Amino acid sequence: MTWIVSLVALLAVLFLVGRGMPLSRWPVIIAATLAVIVLVVAAEQSGWWPRSWQVR
Repeated sequence: MTWIVSLVALLAVLFLVGRGMPLSRWPVIIAATLAVIVLVVAAEQSGWWPRSWQVR
């Protein structure tokens, strides 16, 4: 459930950042956002994420 909340929050940021961008840049913005999501989830699952930042 926590990853769904994180995903929704990052997509909201994506929307806010991308509003001023032309439509031709949207695929790059989406790819970069998804890459950040994957990196954060991978870091959390592998134990590299700081323990104080983890949601319990």
